[in-house]
Amino acid sequence: MTTLGPWTRNTKPRFDRPIVAFFTLAFAIAWGAFGIVALIARQAGLESAQALIVMGDAYRFEDANLAVPNWLVYVLTRLADFAFSIAGVVMIAITAGRTGLRALWGRLTRFRIGWGWYVVGLLPVALYLLATAVAGAIDSADFSMGTVTTALFSLHAGLVVSLFLRGAMGEELGLRGFALPRLQERHSPFRSSLIIGLAWGAWHLPVLIGRDALSIVAFVVLAIGLSFLFTLVFNGSGGSLVPGLLFHATLNWEDGFEVAFPALVGTDWELVSTLAFVLIGVAAGVRVWRRCRA
Repeated sequence: MTTLGPWTRNTKPRFDRPIVAFFTLAFAIAWGAFGIVALIARQAGLESAQALIVMGDAYRFEDANLAVPNWLVYVLTRLADFAFSIAGVVMIAITAGRTGLRALWGRLTRFRIGWGWYVVGLLPVALYLLATAVAGAIDSADFSMGTVTTALFSLHAGLVVSLFLRGAMGEELGLRGFALPRLQERHSPFRSSLIIGLAWGAWHLPVLIGRDALSIVAFVVLAIGLSFLFTLVFNGSGGSLVPGLLFHATLNWEDGFEVAFPALVGTDWELVSTLAFVLIGVAAGVRVWRRCRA
């Protein structure tokens, strides 16, 4: 397994207009789509835009009297989810052309990496199993064909959907495919991770509206911590996006676990895994910082 090497300071200017343009475009796409969804939700008399987003993610609109086609809401939710990747591909095309796009494809298909990075990529599954055990829900396991199909392929809980139609593929092509390697040309891995983590956390603010301040702060802290972990995985795997995509997809697979372990529904079972992710993020941040100082 390769590891992150020490950072060597470079002479490139720290201000990078393409990076600013990347984040500006990503925020404009996501927040613009969210704003339209919020207007549709208000017209439909729903309690919040977040409620309509949940309906859109699962393509279930039975309780909504929408003034627009259902498919439009779904497209808007996908547009928001893919904002970072859209912005990343656009900026790569502008700044590096076909060469950059080929390099991005190479990162996306770099499967020949140390097996340990695949283990890291599937770490959320292990932590969710631990949380399920702590919650005493293991005995409720249902691995029937219908349940497995739902947990893998359904719009609301499917792992395959989480990988290809939600945050994993929707964010990683931009955050780690464009922003991280470009930021590391001018900044240390630690600073690059911090910039991405802060922006990543702030980008989610529209879907956090209505939560208490502590929950919002905790979410941003978690985003920053995981950003350090993604940097370790990206640099350690030689710039492959594969383990990061696996980690991101399984990280967002909570609904799949509630399908496979029905006793989890309605409980706070994720508290254990969330705490573990926070601790792992802190450890990753310390690791990146130490290597930057080496």
